Amino acid sequence: MTAHLFQAEIPKTKDVRVTVVGSRVFAQQIVAPDGALDWRRGDWDQLIHTPITVPAPIPAALHSYLASLDLAFGCFDFALTGDGDDPEHWTAIECNPNGQWGWLPDAPAITEAFADLLQEGVRRDGVHRP
Repeated sequence: MTAHLFQAEIPKTKDVRVTVVGSRVFAQQIVAPDGALDWRRGDWDQLIHTPITVPAPIPAALHSYLASLDLAFGCFDFALTGDGDDPEHWTAIECNPNGQWGWLPDAPAITEAFADLLQEGVRRDGVHRP
């Protein structure tokens, strides 16, 4: 016996990983070529990544979420149920406060964002200080 987490299946069209570092937001659409329900269980070398624009209300919500937990970083997973331009089609799955990002195509930019954050410092409210 152990703890379990059960979640309803979402009729998704795509998956999105949104990585937030300080004030910067990076987003990649992720597609498993075999159409797998969960891309994490397949061959990560076969995943197809495409940059995606995050609708305006979502970054504000993610920053608010991180600020409420006194975090400056998080990897958020979303399921898209339609067009990526409509925030109503974005279903939040989870936030990984120590999520992996080194395998993403924008890893160099994420690394730079971390370096900038460390150089600039960050106040407890998550806001950069000069």
